[in-house]
Amino acid sequence: MTAEWRHVTARFHGFIANLQPPPERRWAARKAAAGVAMCLRRHFHSGDGFPAADPSGAGPGDYVVIGGHGKGTAIRPRRMADKLTVDILYVLPAALRPHGGPGEGAGPQPLIRDLAAVLRARYAAVDVAGEGWIACDGGAVGHGTAVRVIPCFPCAEGGFLIAAPGAGWRHANPLAEAARLRLADRVSANKATHLIVMAKAWRQAHGVAMGGLALELLACEFAGLWTYQRRSLLFYDWMVRDFFFWLGLQGRRALPVPGAMETVHAGDGWLDAAAAAYTTARRACRLERDNRNDDAREHWVDIFGPAFGDAPAGARPDTSLPGAAPWRAPPTPLVPPPESSSAPS
Repeated sequence: MTAEWRHVTARFHGFIANLQPPPERRWAARKAAAGVAMCLRRHFHSGDGFPAADPSGAGPGDYVVIGGHGKGTAIRPRRMADKLTVDILYVLPAALRPHGGPGEGAGPQPLIRDLAAVLRARYAAVDVAGEGWIACDGGAVGHGTAVRVIPCFPCAEGGFLIAAPGAGWRHANPLAEAARLRLADRVSANKATHLIVMAKAWRQAHGVAMGGLALELLACEFAGLWTYQRRSLLFYDWMVRDFFFWLGLQGRRALPVPGAMETVHAGDGWLDAAAAAYTTARRACRLERDNRNDDAREHWVDIFGPAFGDAPAGARPDTSLPGAAPWRAPPTPLVPPPESSSAPS
């Protein structure tokens, strides 16, 4: 062990582990998503011989889990009493697909209304958000879980045509997005995923106005550029410092979306927050060098919120559930994980 930076490795290992939702809550999120998809399947695919979903995510299926739960980058809520939200694309029959490509033909609003009506017949709390997500909330789908649904159609060239209210339809490819993350992880010893979950904690702690996909794409890009990308967790204080410095230079960029003919705009409403995080991280790095344990931790808590201060030193992330790969519902009932003595009450 080096005479300096004695606490960095255990500190960041514990923090990343602490950010993960407990296994029983991740299982509950998967179960809730499967239940919502089954409700829609009975209406939209009844009697058409639609095949059961392939648990590998490579075969046919009528829904795809996307976002953090699809890629292994979901973080636990700020409070354990808060809900986890899992996002899914629901694949509709080809006969319902509008004519034309992205941005052409009939808009998605009628299909969104149809899906919402089907879900309201089964669930008590269903709402259509301004972004077009159909949200099945809270206890309606499972304890501590909300499911957000958006309709889509598969594209022959890969990916999906997904509803984009206000803009008709757009092309997205969650499998290509996940592949981009896996590649970034391979070249950086998993630093892309680690950066994403830590940046999500920063965003949550400070209410940072940055979209999840933009944050993910920027973290993947940085992980491939950083000088110490193959170094151990001993360098994670420097990684956080350097990431926020670099992030402060990325405002207003148009970021290509993997596997799609789309871009996502990074925006600039978060630039001040990134600059403040960089300044605080720079101070924390100096304190880590001098092994000023409590002082350094206070600075990291200023950046990442109480999830950092609550982290058990040296705890290891749980890898019992799929990581950076979208998955589809298994055809057999899900079995909950065994009770863990370390799970929060």
